[in-house]
Amino acid sequence: ANAITGACGFMMAFQVIARKIATAPVFMSSMVQCPIIAAAFDPNDKILILTANGNSLKPQKEVLLEHCGFQVEDERFIIEGCQDLPGFDAVAKGEKVPIDIVQPAIVKMVMGILKRERRIAGILLECTELPPYADALRAATDLPVWDAITACDFYISGFKDNPRFGVDDWQAEWDQQQEEYTFGQNLIESEKALLVNKVDAKKAAAKAKAKAKAAAKVKKLVKKQSPTLGVVRLDYNYP
Repeated sequence: ANAITGACGFMMAFQVIARKIATAPVFMSSMVQCPIIAAAFDPNDKILILTANGNSLKPQKEVLLEHCGFQVEDERFIIEGCQDLPGFDAVAKGEKVPIDIVQPAIVKMVMGILKRERRIAGILLECTELPPYADALRAATDLPVWDAITACDFYISGFKDNPRFGVDDWQAEWDQQQEEYTFGQNLIESEKALLVNKVDAKKAAAKAKAKAKAAAKVKKLVKKQSPTLGVVRLDYNYP
């Protein structure tokens, strides 16, 4: 992978460990965007951070301060949790989130916050469950909204061909096919034994074979492969 990210905003706690091991850029959470967002606005402007659980974010302030360059409790960053919104409890339960119920609730909550905090100039969605509501927030508030998707776009754009000028036709277009992956397929047997979600050995072997076949085809390409993003996921059954 050309870059590595995480499937949960709270993976910021593993940012230091991950970047020591990885040779590619690592941004384990959308929170890594905070310094650049803060630099773009007047020091008196405020940034609203929406998180899955406001009470769970502040304990990570030491990590965020040391490795992201800002303080969670800084007056510029207003943290609001979504844990009490109708339908959002599905996140904690590991269930599918009812977007049609949660979306209007998030927009209503944010509009209320904006009435209370007039100096909010932008919004950051910390939780990876929140990007589906980014467009609704942009439309309702006319404010810039950053999330895990904008973080991925930023880092991956550094590897992509610029079609407007410069050297052309050197990078292959993405084939729109996502590489299949079975959780735990890259682990050794002793590590697999520790997984909550057990690995299906037959499926893992079949996908490993398919992966090797695909890799052989890549070697035949004249152009360089389009950039790829690796995602570190939680040991969890995604709905």
